[in-house]
Amino acid sequence: MQNQTIIGANQTTPANPVERAIGDVIAMQLAGITYCSLTNNVASTLKYYLPDWQVVWIPTQAINGNWAFIAYNGVQYVVAVRGSILQFSWAAFDNWFEQDFNLLEQTSWTYTENPGANPMISRGASDGLNDLIQLTDANGDTILGFLMANAVPHKKFIGTVGHSLGGNLATVYSMYLRYQILQAGFQLPAIFSVLTFAAPTSWNLAFATEFDTMLTNTWRYYGMLDIVPFSACDIIGLGNLYPPPAPAAQNIYTTYKGTRITLSEAFDLIQAVITASEIYYESAYFPVNGQRGAIPLNTAGQQYKMTYTDPLARWFEQAGQQHDHNHYLDWLGGTAAEVTCR
Repeated sequence: MQNQTIIGANQTTPANPVERAIGDVIAMQLAGITYCSLTNNVASTLKYYLPDWQVVWIPTQAINGNWAFIAYNGVQYVVAVRGSILQFSWAAFDNWFEQDFNLLEQTSWTYTENPGANPMISRGASDGLNDLIQLTDANGDTILGFLMANAVPHKKFIGTVGHSLGGNLATVYSMYLRYQILQAGFQLPAIFSVLTFAAPTSWNLAFATEFDTMLTNTWRYYGMLDIVPFSACDIIGLGNLYPPPAPAAQNIYTTYKGTRITLSEAFDLIQAVITASEIYYESAYFPVNGQRGAIPLNTAGQQYKMTYTDPLARWFEQAGQQHDHNHYLDWLGGTAAEVTCR
C-alpha cells in the first residue's frame, strides 16, 4: 500500500504560526535527494529512503546548474528543486551574493494578478526560474506541461520543496505554477503546498504579501545559526552569529574590494551595497511567511566540530555545517532521517 502522507496537508494559520507541516521530514528528504542528481542516482536513492514515492519526471540535463525532479506517491505530485552547490568560503560567499544570486539587480514579477502593487524579485531568482521553466524530460515535457497533463485535470495534490537556493526557486516556481494553472482555467488543487528549508530571500514586500495571501499551505524552515536564510534581509548581523568556540568575526580579517577589513565589516558593507540597490529600485527585500509558517530550527544553538586552523576558514566551515541539508534533517527527525546518495 502506498504511503498516503500528504506533504503540507495542514494549513498554516495565525493561531498556530509555528506549527510544523505534516510530512516535513519527507519534504526535506526529497529536497536532499535532489543533490543525488550530481551522481545520477536520484531514483535509486528515492526508492531506498522513500519506497512509496517514485520519480515520474526528471530532466535530461540541468540548465545553468538549475535542476528539479517530480516525485509521486499516488496522491500528491511534489516538485523538488535542487539547491546550489555552495563552497563555503569568503570568496564564494561574496561571489554568490553579487553574481550567482545577483541580489543587486531586481526585475518585475509578471506572474501576478496585482501588477499595480509592483512585486519584484532579484535578477538571480528570475534567471533561475526561467531555467526551471525550460527544463525538459526525455519526452520533451516541461515541469508545467507534465503537471498540467497528469496532476491538474485530475485534481491531484501538488507540492514544491527545496533546500537553499532550491528553496528560493521553489518559492518563485510555486507562484509561477499557481498563475499558470489559473490562467488555463483550472482551479488550484485542494492542497497546494510549499515547504522550503534554508531558503534565502530575494523578493520584495509586494511579492511576499501575494505569496502569503494566495498560498496558505506554506512553510519556511530556517536554522538559527545558518547564514543563508538570513540573506538578504539580515546580513548586517551575520558577523555576530556564532558564539565561542567559533572564532569571532570581528577578529577575523579578509579582503573586500581590495581592502583588508574584518569579516564583520565585510558583512556590513555587503548589506550596505544591497540596501543601496533596494533604494535605487524602491523595493526592499522581505521574507515570505511573515505571520505564519516560519519555523526556526536548531534553537538550542548547536555548533559542529571544526577542523581548519585558519580563523576565516573555520568560520565558514561552521557556516557550511549549519547549512548542510542533513543537519536540517537531524533537527527535524534525528540522524535516522539523513540522506546519503545510493
